[in-house]
Amino acid sequence: MVTLLTFLLALLPLKLWPAQEPDMTVIATEQREGYTCQLVAYRTFGEERVQAYLLSPSDGEKHPGLVLLHDHGARFDIGKEKLVRPLADAPEHIQASARQWVRDGFDGVFFADSLASLGYVVIVPDALYWGSRSTEKCQRWSRMQFGKEPTDGIRALKQEVYEGQRAVYDSLFLKRRIWAEQTLNEDAAAARLLKSLPNVQEDRIGCFGWSMGAHRAWLLAAFCEEVKTGVALCWMTLKRTQAQPPSASDFSMMIPSLRKAYDFPDIARSLSPKPFLFLSGRSDHLFPEEATAEAFRRMQQVYRADGAEEALETEFFEGGHHCGKEQQLSIVRFLDGQLLQRPKK
Repeated sequence: MVTLLTFLLALLPLKLWPAQEPDMTVIATEQREGYTCQLVAYRTFGEERVQAYLLSPSDGEKHPGLVLLHDHGARFDIGKEKLVRPLADAPEHIQASARQWVRDGFDGVFFADSLASLGYVVIVPDALYWGSRSTEKCQRWSRMQFGKEPTDGIRALKQEVYEGQRAVYDSLFLKRRIWAEQTLNEDAAAARLLKSLPNVQEDRIGCFGWSMGAHRAWLLAAFCEEVKTGVALCWMTLKRTQAQPPSASDFSMMIPSLRKAYDFPDIARSLSPKPFLFLSGRSDHLFPEEATAEAFRRMQQVYRADGAEEALETEFFEGGHHCGKEQQLSIVRFLDGQLLQRPKK
């Protein structure tokens, strides 16, 4: 029997890769308080492999799984390290970069570590051009920024690295691939890997992302059947708010076929009836409240028409483009309600 999701996917100009056996290998392991952090690599398509951090509670029981998706931030030396405390033997400039990032964006909290300590198995992959998949110039900028190399020319290097996103998009396009489409498929491979693990409750897998990670999260939940629920923080708006021509940063999130045919809140057509939470800051300089509120209304209409009104939550918080402790509490409460089913306080 053809499901509604399968039917919708057939109508969308979107290329989804066939599922692959993950063939996961463990590169390094570090025991932390109540959970284990592993650096792993796994297959995504063909012989292509991606590195990720995998955090698992140490009690040997089965737990819900979460795919956490890092942000953009025009910071490319780190990816998964924006959400996971780096391994102790990670380069000093990576550790310093990660500490600064979570201090400024997450009120000092490595959010993946926090979720693992609460009873989730968490995977955090590197997207192309970030972390282990960044360029030597990205890493050189990081070493300059954190005192490991002379800083002569650091501004010019940062601009070169930023504009390098256009070259990534173009190089993939020549291979008949779209960057954001590839990222979606890789994120889906991370979800399938979680489902295959013996310590994961395969019917309780969710996702979360902030900023670009939020964009990745609602795409993943919409088009990956393994993901049952999720949270997107600080990425929902209307197409009319987007700069034209696009900035270099837009290329990592742009699927031209979808942008041409749909507005951003139309993603609700594929998300519904999955439980999902969208959060946005009232003073977010990237996503004006008026446009985001209209996008929320449109998504709510879709869920209401599907008879799933209670499954979609859309909220504004006081503040800007930030994933602070207050927002983290809201995210945990929602995910717990969907996946852990803890009593609400």
